[in-house]
Amino acid sequence: MTGTTRDEPGSVLALVSAIRRAAASLSPSDRLLVEVELNLHADHALPTLTARQESLAAALRCAAKTVRRRSDRALEALALVMAAGEDEPVAGGDPRPGHDDLLRFWRLDGSAVVDVVCSEIPDEELPPYARTGDRNYLRYAKFADLDTLMFVRTRLAQLAPHASVRDFAPSEHHETDAAAVIVIGGPPWNAKYREFMPQLPYHFEPHPLGQDDPLVVPMLGSAPIGPRWTARGELIDDVGVFTRLTLTSGTTVFLLGGCLTAGVLGAARTFLHGDVGPANVRWVHDHVGDDDVVVVVESRRFAGMTDTTEIAVDGPLLALRRPRGASTFEVVKDHTRRR
Repeated sequence: MTGTTRDEPGSVLALVSAIRRAAASLSPSDRLLVEVELNLHADHALPTLTARQESLAAALRCAAKTVRRRSDRALEALALVMAAGEDEPVAGGDPRPGHDDLLRFWRLDGSAVVDVVCSEIPDEELPPYARTGDRNYLRYAKFADLDTLMFVRTRLAQLAPHASVRDFAPSEHHETDAAAVIVIGGPPWNAKYREFMPQLPYHFEPHPLGQDDPLVVPMLGSAPIGPRWTARGELIDDVGVFTRLTLTSGTTVFLLGGCLTAGVLGAARTFLHGDVGPANVRWVHDHVGDDDVVVVVESRRFAGMTDTTEIAVDGPLLALRRPRGASTFEVVKDHTRRR
């Protein structure tokens, strides 16, 4: 570094300062991983990277390989922030405010791999052209929540054009190395969603086809929460249920559920749509951080269109969190009485 001063661009201190500024914009968990990786964290200041990773793994009560996997993604996020600059949007991505918040929330850093598992129409309800043997076979004809699938895929492509997004029916999806798995559609028609039900603090009360499957949250001790209808049978609003779970492997699972298709779409729009999505993401970050979370919203319908809930303004219908290392969820906000 001969010929440079501590304040000149290119000096070691200037580089460290730039890294710290960029890391400050990351989520708390990503910032911790980056600081440990680069030996910038006093609690894990050890001479080798392996020792630092094992120290952090012990503190987080997880495997060292989990820390290494998460660190790779955190460093990609750091590189993305530094390449974009403090005030510049990511090249090829969405330039609107909150873009980086959405990237981190949906685990879209760098060239992430994201699996989308969409609900599947039951075999007895399938149209002929949704069957592989039909001469006019259409693969997407078997997906149930197609509006939500198209919305999610479009928004992910806008946010992170370099991410690899793959879609599956539940019967097609097995083991994965994806950074994120987005499960679209509730448990009645999505077997992948059903696999996570034993870990969840809620369930959907099953009813015959053509009737509502209301949301039941046993810990509240209240009546089931379902869609609301006018006297003429027109839908006023549905219940959208957004759930985020982090697996020990490092994969983040997002469950987008609802009593009806409107609720499923509402759960997706709440954290992906326009300027409201980033604001809602920040609300979750402020109230829950990186813990597992369940957010229940009211998905209102106007002239056939699904509106987007502004959580920071109206508050969620219900928000639950499961702190890291805990086995049960706890209530963050409960506004279920307003229904």
